[in-house]
Amino acid sequence: MVEALAARRAVMFVAELCVFRVIIEGDCSRVIAALKGFGRCRTLFGHIIDESKRIGGTLRSCLFQHVRHEGNRLAHCLAKKAVLSADTNVWVEYLPEDVEDVFHSDLP
Repeated sequence: MVEALAARRAVMFVAELCVFRVIIEGDCSRVIAALKGFGRCRTLFGHIIDESKRIGGTLRSCLFQHVRHEGNRLAHCLAKKAVLSADTNVWVEYLPEDVEDVFHSDLP
């Protein structure tokens, strides 16, 4: 359920930023499969999936892609940083210095 909520928040966030082409990556194959599926989602978290797909449908291009846990190191690093912070931080044009090494190690 947490992964579905995170995907919905990601789609809402890019819509708020007026980003019209986006790829949402996640390491939970069940959630990504549900987001890529056709029709209504019949899982316990189906209403969240359906809302995410509806919001994604308002964008020019919204793709959902599964990545292995190892390929998602930067997201996990940023999530840990967010949990430890009392503030809501958004990094749009730069990364915090303490996660730049993780970013560069994820590049092909």
